[in-house]
Amino acid sequence: MLITTTSLLRTVVALTTLFCSTGAASANWITIKNDTGKPIVVQETVVVNGQVRRGKPTTLLAGETLREFIPGPTVKRVEVYDAAAPTQATWSGNLNCKDDNQTFSVTVSSGRVAVGQVVVPVKK
Repeated sequence: MLITTTSLLRTVVALTTLFCSTGAASANWITIKNDTGKPIVVQETVVVNGQVRRGKPTTLLAGETLREFIPGPTVKRVEVYDAAAPTQATWSGNLNCKDDNQTFSVTVSSGRVAVGQVVVPVKK
């Protein structure tokens, strides 16, 4: 009986810790969603020692999302390419990543690609 009680106690403590820490673990995620209706390529660029370094390009089909954990507030330099012609960026700019979960939407407006932040209602 002692082994069963100890095992049950450990399980309860583990589940309590898991449920109490989920809020802290979910912070600082950025999501980029493809709302263009066609495949795109998303690529991050950073400057290291005066040289531009490109991250791994990620192809997003229509409606797909890219999710990345950011350890703290930062500014990410992102380029968006048309997957059919990936040699020239259709959008290039900075994403101001705060110390919170954020979602950015890639859309086409008047024939031009735009990236904007999606405001998510606060849960009560």
